[in-house]
Amino acid sequence: MTTTPTGAASIVTPPRAAVGHDGIAPVPEAERTSSPADFGWIWPSAQFSFGTVVLGALPVVFGLGWWASASAIAVGVAVGSLLLAPLARFGVRTGANDPLASGAHFGVRGRIVGNVITVVTALGFFAIAVWTGGTAVMVAGHRLLSTPTGPGALTVAMGVTAAAVALVAVRGHETLVRTYRVTAITGGIVLLGTVLVLAPRFDAGFAGHAAQPGGTLALGSVLHTWLLAATAAAAMPLSYATFQGDYTRFMPSGTSTGRVVRASGISMFLSSLAALLTGAYVTTLFPVPDVPWLQGLTDAVPGWFAVAVVVFGFAGTLPQAGLCLYAAGLSANSVFWRASRAGVTAVVALLAAAVLYVGAVVYDAMDAMSAFVTLLLTVVAPWAAVLSVGYVLHRGRYDAEALRTFTTGGGGRYWYAHGVNPRAAAAFAAGSAVGLLWVNNPLYTGPLTGLTDGVDLSLPASFAVAAALYAALCRVWPEPLLPPHLPSFPGPGRAAAPPRGDTWP
Repeated sequence: MTTTPTGAASIVTPPRAAVGHDGIAPVPEAERTSSPADFGWIWPSAQFSFGTVVLGALPVVFGLGWWASASAIAVGVAVGSLLLAPLARFGVRTGANDPLASGAHFGVRGRIVGNVITVVTALGFFAIAVWTGGTAVMVAGHRLLSTPTGPGALTVAMGVTAAAVALVAVRGHETLVRTYRVTAITGGIVLLGTVLVLAPRFDAGFAGHAAQPGGTLALGSVLHTWLLAATAAAAMPLSYATFQGDYTRFMPSGTSTGRVVRASGISMFLSSLAALLTGAYVTTLFPVPDVPWLQGLTDAVPGWFAVAVVVFGFAGTLPQAGLCLYAAGLSANSVFWRASRAGVTAVVALLAAAVLYVGAVVYDAMDAMSAFVTLLLTVVAPWAAVLSVGYVLHRGRYDAEALRTFTTGGGGRYWYAHGVNPRAAAAFAAGSAVGLLWVNNPLYTGPLTGLTDGVDLSLPASFAVAAALYAALCRVWPEPLLPPHLPSFPGPGRAAAPPRGDTWP
């Protein structure tokens, strides 16, 4: 137990679980053996899967030509990666996953915002990844061996895939990282093979289905549709905003944060760009834009290459869906912190399987689910904005023990007002509201889009509003900073937190 100034709540460091760094316990310094170079495996393994590649079809489905689609993807991925990468610093600085670390700015109880975002986003992308992987196995298997298709066959294919994913996620970090090293290479080979196999049929001058008789652009004009496609592309990197700490917490606390940010950003940009461009590339070969993507891919490639589609449909799903399920389990475990991470992850896996079955088989609503996941960007962006601004204001110095006072009844530096920081809560709510009001996609159109002639500014608007408001509120009403005479990483026996006031004397 650490000592605290008079009047402060005592902070007890929860015991570290024996296996897999369960619960909210930080990874011990001696066991932080990862490095920023690991992002060279983590992000490609997640992005080189059909769950990501299929989203690259969106610009072409929206009616854009090849070069317009490629430029929208490149710009969107660059923006998303730039917003994502700085958040990689939190795991290094706190030894905790991102939702738990967010308590430094949202409050010990306010961290629940990050927990909810993580779980909902993870379940959505888990469903998309397993659905696309299972569908790939089903349609390619049918072409190769004339195996059955339909809801029953899809259920079996998804069930086998989901079970393998759950096993990997429950086993934890080391198993996931080993999987990443294999699937990153395998996935890269399959994507490259796909491009080479289809190269004789590809036409870089493809003008888009909207240029054909009867064709239309999703939002009526090239500019508006291009911005919609760029926003969708930006959603891919930024959707991982709450996941990075799952891996950076295993990096030594002395790791250069600049190196971590660069490694995460560059790896995410290159891997997302490769995956989404492959999806758009393949889609330009479809006779109609709305043909089921995996069916279109299977029909387009030679029969012998369908073997790669089957194998990659299964193996390529493991890292992305496993990353999502692991993140959801770890995040839920910081709420149900008395249980083991493995146990909580197993329960989350069952919930994810139910969501998958209902969405893909019962209601056949995966297109709507995909659109819903992209809407989550308007919530993820302001959350990321608060943390990005907060990191600068706090100079990257955090009290890791004070993040976990919810285990001892509250109190500590990050308790704020009853466990919630009103500055962050107000900025997050305002940014999310503005973002939702500025969305313009085929599923939902917000009223503020009329101010910009239909242009979707949901991402930049939600991020900018949250960042500006949070910075302004912190200037007027400063948050408690870690005193310069205390180390950033608390150890036994030192003062860990002031009373529940807002500033140090």
